[in-house]
Amino acid sequence: MPSLQYVIDTICASVTVECVYTMIEASLNQGSFNAAELLPLIQSKDRSLDLGSARMIAKAALDDMTQGGIIRIEGENIYKFSPNNLS
Repeated sequence: MPSLQYVIDTICASVTVECVYTMIEASLNQGSFNAAELLPLIQSKDRSLDLGSARMIAKAALDDMTQGGIIRIEGENIYKFSPNNLS
């Protein structure tokens, strides 16, 4: 999967890496959430983005945050990573 920065640089100008991470962190502060809930938030930052482009941005961000140990994904749900909550 391409890096989040590459995906953003390739398909849009109005969304930044920091903006996407902030959206994810704000969603996590309210509890777990589904990746589909992130798509309209990303699209609202750049109205020219179609659903597929928003999905690529979300996937790249979620992959980065998973690899960085910030979040964990179980099925469709996204959670803050906590070593105490490992199954």
